[in-house]
Amino acid sequence: MSSASLPPKPQLSEEQKKVVYAIIDTFIPELQDEELEEFVRANSDGTNDEALRAFGRAGIMNENVAPIVIDKLNSLPPEKIEELGLVFKVLSTKVGTLALAGTYAEFTSLSREQRSQIVRSWANSMITPIRIFARAMLSLASITFYTQPIEALHKAIGYPGPDPEMHGERFSTKTFPVYDFIQVPPEGLELTFDVVIVGSGAGGGVMAAELSKAGKRVLVIEKGHHYTQSELTLVQADALANLYENGSMFTTSDGALAIFAGSTWGGGTSINWSASLQLPYPVREEWAKQGLPHFTSPAFQQSIDAVVERLGISDKYLKHNRANSILVEGCHKLGYPVKDIPQNTGHQEHACGWCGFGCRFGEKHGTMMTYLQDAKNHGAKFMQDTFVERVLIHKGRAVGVIANQNGRKVTVKANKVVVSAGSIHTPALLKRSGLKNKNVGRHLHLHPVCYVFGKFEEKIECYQGSIMTAVSTVSENTDRHGYGAKIEVPSHHPGLNAPFIKWTSAGDHKSQMLDLNHIAPLIVLARDRDGGTVEIGPDGLPRVHYTVSKHDTASLDEGIDYSLRLLVAAGAKSVWTTQRNVDPFVVNPALGYDDPAFEKYLAEVKRVSVKVGSTFLGAAHQMGSCRMGSSPKNSAIKPTGETWDVKDLYVADASAFPTASGVNPMLTTLAMAYSIAQFFKKADSSAKL
Repeated sequence: MSSASLPPKPQLSEEQKKVVYAIIDTFIPELQDEELEEFVRANSDGTNDEALRAFGRAGIMNENVAPIVIDKLNSLPPEKIEELGLVFKVLSTKVGTLALAGTYAEFTSLSREQRSQIVRSWANSMITPIRIFARAMLSLASITFYTQPIEALHKAIGYPGPDPEMHGERFSTKTFPVYDFIQVPPEGLELTFDVVIVGSGAGGGVMAAELSKAGKRVLVIEKGHHYTQSELTLVQADALANLYENGSMFTTSDGALAIFAGSTWGGGTSINWSASLQLPYPVREEWAKQGLPHFTSPAFQQSIDAVVERLGISDKYLKHNRANSILVEGCHKLGYPVKDIPQNTGHQEHACGWCGFGCRFGEKHGTMMTYLQDAKNHGAKFMQDTFVERVLIHKGRAVGVIANQNGRKVTVKANKVVVSAGSIHTPALLKRSGLKNKNVGRHLHLHPVCYVFGKFEEKIECYQGSIMTAVSTVSENTDRHGYGAKIEVPSHHPGLNAPFIKWTSAGDHKSQMLDLNHIAPLIVLARDRDGGTVEIGPDGLPRVHYTVSKHDTASLDEGIDYSLRLLVAAGAKSVWTTQRNVDPFVVNPALGYDDPAFEKYLAEVKRVSVKVGSTFLGAAHQMGSCRMGSSPKNSAIKPTGETWDVKDLYVADASAFPTASGVNPMLTTLAMAYSIAQFFKKADSSAKL
């Protein structure tokens, strides 16, 4: 893949930008005159009028956030820019606005009230792509605005901004390992190593450490950037732009499901929420029955144990924050199973609600703090900001890679290549390299997630304390064949709250944002049986095609039902889902979950179900797109991790999972990579005999 051979990437025109500005200003405008005063009156407690007025006046246009929205749109794949650009162009004309909005006028010429009526009609449209468009534009506007460090916003909501402890003793008493990165000169660079590893996350980090310890000359190449402790600002917007795939602007091809993946030094282990759950034994048995007996062997448990020891994984030092306590309390009252989630925090307490923005304190033991440091100590070398274009293959063997570092070419010759680029980029790289196995890029699993919320009288502040420390398995077996959903607690900052709020008007949306500190969010995480695909576009970059199946929708529906019940049992004043056409339920405190009206509400939630474009869907786990198996007919790689197509080419990341893990996949990825490293060393040793 060479950028020189590609046509210039399309960008939005000034005319199209004006339409974008009109749409996003509809969602988050500067409130004025009577609308502003009504907003203040409705939310005043007698002491906060000034803060409310400043918040009401803060809009996406006058806070200069709109250009960031344009930059995000221009970062999308070329075909998506053209697709959205066509919509914006149509809305810039009278006839086009008549067709899409029922009004004969240019969209930009309409009053905000007229535009509000139109976006509400889009959100409720019978046409799925229109609903997806409406939700996508609201999400884009609200996430962009509410992740910015805007003082008026933070003061009114009661949000502290970056972690108040970020400059304190916790920061000064621990230091990140220091890494040196190879820089490519303008004329390019040629390097030679025993092994080149693509990716520095859970898979790549373990492989780098294990192979370096075995005496191999190892090079780790990471397309993301390493941010040192002092460079982690813990500002929402900075983290999303710098640490996540495509600046957090990555979705399925239809835009219906947002995908969050790490793209930084340490990969997903640098930005995840520390959940370290072992692969459930029934899933291990499922994999073994697919011709992979290693997963029920003592050897695989030894791999898990080795990782647990190195990362200091334990549930001994957990301290539930208020939201996790609510999950536990609600489950106990209803008799639902609930258990603690071990964390990879080096056998210490870890209260870091900003950990999704990078662990500035160095307490979370991702690969950056552990395995990559081990690799460094055994002579491994590293490159950052370097995109691997393809694997070099000669006579059926991998012999190196060609990569690009900020426009400068680097060729790495190696005896073996390990691809640990994650379940989105690993199949894309293999496809760019010419692998023809039909299973490369297929069977992608995402653990699709829905959110459920409860509003409480007390303060919850779900961005404080440990993030994800409890899980309920009450709905993990919906189909009675091992597929269902887990219920967990996320971190919940303003930018993660805003897109989930049902938008009816600008003032109402801001009013609901004021409830942030009293909201307990739950995520319903489905173990998806039915997968999607990863293809590559004309630019060689990955495109994800994925739709939540009817089977997996049933898992989400059941998990939502249980989540609503346990929130009410825990004392919520009101509960709601992200379903567009279902209003929140206000709890009768005298009846609680025994209220017949609540049962009717639950029935309505189930009837409406999870629908594309009408329910906010996200995913932070990617698995299975180069799955391991016993035959090239049904898998992309061998039980040893080597590809069926090319010798000396290994895959070691979550893309190797035969099916969805059903639990947060980090520990399984680490353990699988550890196992593959042992297979690698054994094969290498045998080859020398």
